[in-house]
Amino acid sequence: MKILFISHDANRAGAQIFLLNIMQYFQKKQVPMHLLLLSDGVLEKDFEQICTVSKYPNEPANISLNFQDKVLKKFGLKDNTPTQKAKEELKAKLLSENFDCIYTNTIATAWIMPELLSYLKVPLITHIHELEFSIQLYSSAENKDFLFKNTSKLIACSQAVADNLIENHGLPHEKVEVIHSFVNNEDVLKRSAKINQLAIREKYGIPEKAFLIGGCGNAEWRKGLDIFSLLAKTILRISNEDIHFAWVGVRKAGEYYEQVLFDASKMGIKEKITFIEPTPEAIELINCFDIFTVVSREDPFPLVMLEAALSQRIIFGFEKTGGCSEFIGQDAGQLFPYLDIHAMALAIINHIKSPNKEWGQRAKEKVLTQYSFENSILKIEKLLDNLS
Repeated sequence: MKILFISHDANRAGAQIFLLNIMQYFQKKQVPMHLLLLSDGVLEKDFEQICTVSKYPNEPANISLNFQDKVLKKFGLKDNTPTQKAKEELKAKLLSENFDCIYTNTIATAWIMPELLSYLKVPLITHIHELEFSIQLYSSAENKDFLFKNTSKLIACSQAVADNLIENHGLPHEKVEVIHSFVNNEDVLKRSAKINQLAIREKYGIPEKAFLIGGCGNAEWRKGLDIFSLLAKTILRISNEDIHFAWVGVRKAGEYYEQVLFDASKMGIKEKITFIEPTPEAIELINCFDIFTVVSREDPFPLVMLEAALSQRIIFGFEKTGGCSEFIGQDAGQLFPYLDIHAMALAIINHIKSPNKEWGQRAKEKVLTQYSFENSILKIEKLLDNLS
């Protein structure tokens, strides 16, 4: 079977890393593959080590057509711009490869499907990593409906995602299959065993002896970086312990980051929070955390949560946010009512005084037995085999 994978970009984020792991697995099995990237990113070279990577030719932002060309293009009489020529070349290239199926990753690829399926007449598998807020944010209703209608099978990265697809989008149960997201367990465990925590703390400017509370993810409203700051303020107001906070994955630019920084300064806690840019050392940093928090407003099944679990970090999260409560359950950390920051703060302070190491041990066991790479990749492989 020859597979065309599609990714909306190659940024270092959960869904893209997940796709990279899948493709590395199929590379070892010598499965023919091709990746179509709809935008670029830092993982592009990692993907290129696996298979041929094509880039979708997006229209340059500064392209300028004269009035005559605009009129001709409007009526379909002129369509020979460099971008259009590149699209025709991409079409010819993809058609020549005779793919057996398309595997598209995330709802953010929905916009390309009407064009691709107009000439690639093969089964489509769609992997959805988003809950409702993100589905509405990253796809138009028209493109989303087209994608759902024309996909042979929808993979949901968690039960929460599957429930949303069935209940809010009317998809039949038999069309949706839950295959939990995973990380490379072996790699995470190896890296965790080698970590020099003091060296990592020093490298990223984290106080050496402070009790460290952490979070990880893109700095955006959905991931709750602003909530993390409010949690820090609440804890520091109540506790006299030596506590520090660190968030991994903050791009130090943009309106949202500036707003969070503004609040941290006004609350007088700016020196108590270390904001860390996206880094390949996220696993090493997570291993320095004493507590890992998932403060997202919506998060289908955060992969950093699995990495924290493999590192036996204690996980605290909110209910009704997606995969966090699905994973933690009753035995792998603590859950609190949606955005009940005060309740989480009190529990963290209690944990500092009286740690419960069993939660971390149970979280690791869950990943290895229920949410492992091996379990999920075999399900994906079986799904692909059933298409042929």
